[in-house]
Amino acid sequence: MNMRSAVLAQVQDQLNNSEITPTQWVVFLIAFLLNVLDGFDVVAMSVALPSLTAEWQISPTQKGYILSAALVGMTLGAMLLAPLADAYGRRRLILFATVNTALSLLLTGLIPESVTLLIVVRFLSGIGIGVIFANTAAIGSEFAPQRLRSAAVTFIIMGYPFGAMLAGPLANAIIPVQGWQMLFIYGGLVTMLMAVFIYWGLPESVEYLASSRLNEQKRLLLINRVLQRMRCAPLHSLPPAEIGESKAGHVRNLFEQGLTATTLRIWAIYFMGFLSVYFLLSWIPTLFVNSGFSRREGIEALTMHNLGAVAGILVIGLLSTKMALVRPVCGYFAGAAMLMGLLYLQQPRDLYLLNGMIFGVGFLLQGAFAAMYAVAARAYPAGVRATGLGWGAGLGRTGAILSPVVAGYLVNTQWTMYQLFLLFAVPLLLAGLLVLKVRPFDT
Repeated sequence: MNMRSAVLAQVQDQLNNSEITPTQWVVFLIAFLLNVLDGFDVVAMSVALPSLTAEWQISPTQKGYILSAALVGMTLGAMLLAPLADAYGRRRLILFATVNTALSLLLTGLIPESVTLLIVVRFLSGIGIGVIFANTAAIGSEFAPQRLRSAAVTFIIMGYPFGAMLAGPLANAIIPVQGWQMLFIYGGLVTMLMAVFIYWGLPESVEYLASSRLNEQKRLLLINRVLQRMRCAPLHSLPPAEIGESKAGHVRNLFEQGLTATTLRIWAIYFMGFLSVYFLLSWIPTLFVNSGFSRREGIEALTMHNLGAVAGILVIGLLSTKMALVRPVCGYFAGAAMLMGLLYLQQPRDLYLLNGMIFGVGFLLQGAFAAMYAVAARAYPAGVRATGLGWGAGLGRTGAILSPVVAGYLVNTQWTMYQLFLLFAVPLLLAGLLVLKVRPFDT
């Protein structure tokens, strides 16, 4: 057993045999709220775009670039910056990303009329979101006792669809009275307050500190400070480090220790999940309008999808306290695919039925996708956990970038909303099958 593993075994044993402390609840709450703000940020641009279009007279092509900019930033942030948390610390990277996102939101509301500048700012905002999304899951996993680890990560990821759900009602309340710019300014101010909360309230992960390159005395001091906040017994010394211990923060570590097959499966699952998730988040309102419904009905359908997501994540989070998540995630993915296929077969026009089925798709798809972060977190050892989650989510977001483009092309060739539902159900079936092959690292 190497030095890091020996320290983690001692700390995890204390966490597993203790009640959840206020410090741990603070960590979970901060991580959840950060994902709420991220979900709001992403969907805010979608719901503000009609007002922005009318004010700036932007073209459909420019709309696509504006919406894609944040997704490209999220991809690069998750792949290139999030893994730095394994080398420099979860807390430091999360604080940096939160300040970056806050400033980007403020700039979105303050910039002059320039599509190019808006694209750049949205790209920078996406970088922060990509970093936050991977590292909040990692730090939540590391502060949770084993029995609640999957539930904690699932709860944290639930913040994203919760924030996305709030964006629509907030936009309807703010934009008609104060303009679309204030939606982003308020979001930026709240996010900056979160940065202050993180600075004072978020401790560093013990798993990172045990893996860090600090000298032994400094590591022991910092680890014991965190343990004291969690009411755990201090460590009197650190085991000696073994020669040749892996350094954290490199993608090549994802292909060591027998992780190659796991890594490739997780990348494929994320890609297919993002492909379908962002098709729905990007296109539901437009597809409703194209199908003869009103713009307001399209926004309400998107809100129902995100409301279903929150409910689905809550349920699968509760299931995670009773059983391993692999089979429920598989069932959720498969159920979402079947429900999207049923939408194609029935092609309902009744709004109550249609919204109910879209709620069900959100319940199953987003529930599976959120729980996938918990599955992936357990599939990697601590030293490469943020790297694994960052690269999985980052490469997966290429599906998020691709799906709106593919859907747009197919809409131009007269594909209907129901045909697109059927098409994007296929990746979910494949993702469900692949999940069954993902195993925890510690078993």
